Amino acid sequence: MKKFFQCLVFMFIFSSVPLLAHEELTPAIVDTDMALDDVRAILLMLNSHQLKVKAFVTSDGASSPGAGCRNLRRILHFLGREEIPVGAGRELNIASPSWRGMSEALGWAHLGDGNDADSKPSLPKVQNTACSDSVAVILKALSEAGQGVSYICIGPMTNLADLLKREPGAGKRIKNIFYYGSLPDETGTEWNTGRDMEAARSVFSAGIPIFVVRPADADLLTFDSGLLGEVRKIDSPESGLLSLMYENEKTRKLLEEGHFKAWDETVPLYLENPEIGSFTRVEGKTPVFRLTQWEKGGTRASYLGILGRALRGKLEERIPVVLESYPVEPSRFKKDLQPWVNRIIAANGVEEWKATVLTNELHRHLGIYSVIGAKMGILAREILNASLDDLKVESHAGLRPPFSCLNDGLQVSTGASLGRGTITVPETGKPSVEAVFTKDNRRLRLRLKESIKERISSDIRKAVQTYGDLTPEYFREVRRLSFDYWANLKRSEIFEREFVSP
Repeated sequence: MKKFFQCLVFMFIFSSVPLLAHEELTPAIVDTDMALDDVRAILLMLNSHQLKVKAFVTSDGASSPGAGCRNLRRILHFLGREEIPVGAGRELNIASPSWRGMSEALGWAHLGDGNDADSKPSLPKVQNTACSDSVAVILKALSEAGQGVSYICIGPMTNLADLLKREPGAGKRIKNIFYYGSLPDETGTEWNTGRDMEAARSVFSAGIPIFVVRPADADLLTFDSGLLGEVRKIDSPESGLLSLMYENEKTRKLLEEGHFKAWDETVPLYLENPEIGSFTRVEGKTPVFRLTQWEKGGTRASYLGILGRALRGKLEERIPVVLESYPVEPSRFKKDLQPWVNRIIAANGVEEWKATVLTNELHRHLGIYSVIGAKMGILAREILNASLDDLKVESHAGLRPPFSCLNDGLQVSTGASLGRGTITVPETGKPSVEAVFTKDNRRLRLRLKESIKERISSDIRKAVQTYGDLTPEYFREVRRLSFDYWANLKRSEIFEREFVSP
């Protein structure tokens, strides 16, 4: 029976939000009232291998919408994620919760602006503090999402109710809602629901599939001093941010008392690993599903694992689709490559290794320019802080070998592909070993240095002179040269780079 309901839930989640055909990640809008657990959940969502956050909106709950929006923008600035739009909802004009002051301070207000050399680090100020209207931000995100989004609500449902009232047809673009709360008007109403009961009633009656997430506190991971200590061992901006949140006396005392549970974090933890929870359809309230089972074991390791992904200056790990893992043991490769495996990985990192291995299999032989393309794409992701599938690529390598071999490496290393329509190869102009990479409003041009191109041409000429043109011996020499370039050409050194106008 559990398997049946898991399949039912997966049908609503993964068939309605098409991360299958054109997106590796589920596009999502996140609605938050910016309590401390919301911030922790947001960090997990930004690092998730399942979600692509398209927009944030803030509601009147633990924080006021305006203060929540400003603090969220400070967080995104701190993390280098300012490209994600943020909107503020309307105020409810009812009494504020007693913990609002702590939520709006978020534990770092006492640290100052970080300009004093003797002070501890703090979140930076943002110059433009104006916040856009939440409904306008949601509508824009929905219009830009080709096949709909998931809506993740970890605060009151005010923004979503306002959206559906102002633009009733917008609900068709929302494929499902994940909500940390409770059903309206049921016994033991959860705080998010009770904060704006009218909004909750409106959204629950709108016919959008809703997954209600609310495990019992006893089943939740405790965010305590021990867990924070493990978080602090992670060398990442996310770890630094969480440390700031628990620096002041009040939050530190609550932490030591075991007050904080992984409340809102339940949603991203489930979406990352659906095996840890299961839902049951609520009778008479189709399509509403309630979380009825939550497996606490393993959530701590998952929590730390997600936070540790986006290390500053480190590429996000490529996760296998059909493989159990990417091979790195020399014995699993052809004999002539085996002596190079450890050397290549040590010199260029595991992510470039994975991309180049896949490139060679796609390309059907170990080609020099396909290897160069893989290195170029990995460097572009590093410079633009881009995960797989974030980039649009315009290759100037043309469609004829040898330069066109670059295109295979570019596709594999960036995730851009002809099938997705995210790589183009214009046939105007003279082919060159260069490409333009676009993320949001930033455009980066990478071009292979002439000295490297001349070195490759010289080596190929020598191979032809020594072994003949297109002979078996010639191809063996090209393969050996490819191993050499793969290992010894450092991606940070072999390309000219410039940012160009959109």
